[in-house]
Formats: sequence, structure tokens, C-alpha cells
Amino acid sequence: MQRVHPFDVVARILSERLQGREASDDLQATVGSAELDWERIVGIASAHFVLPACAAALRDLRSLGSLNDELGAFLEAVHAANMERNAELRAELAAAVNVLNRAGIEPVLLKGAIRLLDGLYPDDGWRMLRDLDLLVARSALADASRAFEEAGYAPIEDGAFRRGTGACKIELHEELFAGSRQLRLLQAVNVLNGSRPLAFKDATVRIPSVEHQLVHLIGHSQLRHCGHAIGRICLRDRLEAAALLHRPREAVCWQEIWARFVAAGYRRPLLSFLLALGDGAWVTVPAIDEIDRLTELQRRRISLQARSTVVDYVGSRAGWCVSEFKSQVRERDAGQPRGIRNLKRLISERGAVRRMARAFWDRQRLLLHASPYLSWFVA
Repeated sequence: MQRVHPFDVVARILSERLQGREASDDLQATVGSAELDWERIVGIASAHFVLPACAAALRDLRSLGSLNDELGAFLEAVHAANMERNAELRAELAAAVNVLNRAGIEPVLLKGAIRLLDGLYPDDGWRMLRDLDLLVARSALADASRAFEEAGYAPIEDGAFRRGTGACKIELHEELFAGSRQLRLLQAVNVLNGSRPLAFKDATVRIPSVEHQLVHLIGHSQLRHCGHAIGRICLRDRLEAAALLHRPREAVCWQEIWARFVAAGYRRPLLSFLLALGDGAWVTVPAIDEIDRLTELQRRRISLQARSTVVDYVGSRAGWCVSEFKSQVRERDAGQPRGIRNLKRLISERGAVRRMARAFWDRQRLLLHASPYLSWFVA
């Protein structure tokens, strides 16, 4: 059997499960091969935040039996742990939404919070979440913050709250992106107007349209977190985009998505992301524009980085440096960065270099919220 890279093994497991509940003969033979390095496979799935999804997909494809008993039990425990975690987050979301509803506010769920309610994945244990993100109208932000504080939630950072026994922090947003150029991609008013209400226990939340979810997913991954700059598209983001596109309930208007990215000057990040969905047969996306040479080079770079430990390590460290630099600039000017002028002020401040070095070192803990799963290996 031809040697298969661990990244491709994870991608094929997830993409085949999205397309049905029967594994192909080729995948069954691959999973059952004695040549596979399952430690690396699990490591890649963890680094890309899809280990619980991979475990559930193997179970649904009836492929867990091809693994040794210890590995199979570990993967089942990973999925069960994430199911339990997401049940806690669902309860946390219900409490937060009730607080906001009593203040006359129906929040729009963002990112992972949507997955707790919309049934996109086969079960609630697929998606890994760290916190809950809610979008409220700018005019309602002060009322939302006041309602949380009166309900016993403590402000822990700008726009974020947490109650004493809460399972995670709740982040309130008035916009999905920062900076005038990224705001041209998608503004809160468009998301609020295009969202649909959804009953949630005794409360009501709102869900963004599928086009807005895709724009936010791609923009957040590739622009807000510099994924395009460092050549990395996380498997969790590929999985989520593919799942949204496989969903039969809503047809995707590619012209609208394309127009938003082009108008904001982000044509290449969108094309690169869509091309990456073809790397692993996630989903077939209609070609919208001609692929120029730079976009093709970026596609190859993303593909190489996904399969090269060294290239991925270098790219990730570069990305953390850029991200931390941007974060420090925002903090220096109360969340309103003004480019080079602020960078000069920041660098000239006493202790700035030391602070940034310490923050960079702290970012080594990229998988901190995945540690409960990884600890099963070292126990």
C-alpha cells in the first residue's frame, strides 16, 4: 500500500464521513494498515482541533474496530469528553441567553456557539469550543453588559464576562471584524438583519445566514488570525466550511460571497481557501474566477505546510509573532490601532520588548484547551 501522510488520513476520515456513513474500501484498508503512525495522526488531529470529530467519524464509519483496543478506547473517551464539555457549554449558553432575553435582547450566535444548536454535525461531540461568542447590536451593547453584571457575571476583559461557576467566558461583540477594510467584508448590521430566530429552551437566539457564516469563518481564519499570511488553513475550518456546503437546507449564493471578498480586496484569501477544500476531497466548489499564478503558489504553499512539520512550525511561529504584535498595538491605543505611529510608540515604551517576548513564549500553549484530551496519552 502506498504510504499516506497522517494529515491526509485525518482529512479523508472526516470528508468521507461528511458524505455518508460508509467508508470506502480504500479508507478501510488505509485505517487498518499496520504502517500508519497513529501517534502522529492523533497529534495532527489535536493540533487542528478535530480529534473528537475524527474519533466520532471513525466510529460512524465502523472503522474503530480496525484499531487496537487501547487506541480505540482512547478515541471513544476523547469524543465522550467533548460531548460532556459541550453539554456544559450548552447550559452556559442557555443561562446567558436568558439574561439577555430578559433585557429585551436576542443575541446572534457566532462561530462554535452556533454548532451547539443548529445540528450541523452528526452529534454534539464533534466541535471543540473554548468560549461562547454572541453578537448584539451596538445600541444594545451597554444594556447587555449591564444585564450580565446585574446577573452576577464578572467582566474579565473588554467585552467578555464570566460567572463564578461558569464553564467558560461569554464574549459580547458589536462587530465581527476590526479595521475598516475587514469591516467591508461583513458588518454587524448585515448579520443582524439576515439572521433568523431560533427557539432555545425558554429563550430565543438568532442564527446567521449560511453565507454570513461562511464569510465570517473564512475571514476570521484567514484574515483576523493571519492564516493566509502564514499559509495555514486549519482542518477544523475546512471541516466546518465543507459541512455547511454539504448541508441541503440552504443553497449558498457564491456570487454574494465572492462580491464581498473582492470588494474588500481579499480575492486571493477566498480563492486559496476554496482551493484548499479540494485538497482531501472535502467538497466541490464552483470555480468563480481564474486562478492566477500567485494564488496557485499559495495553494501549493498551504498544501506543503499542512504536510511538513518543519514548514508548519516556522509558519506558526511567524504567525504568532504577527498576531502578538497586532495585539500589543491594539492594547496600546485602546483597541484602535493606527499603524506605524503606534508601533513606534509601543517599541519605545520601557519593558515593551520583554513583554512581547514573554507573550510570545506563552503562545506556545496553543493546545491548552485540548490538554484534557492529550493528557490521556501521558497518563
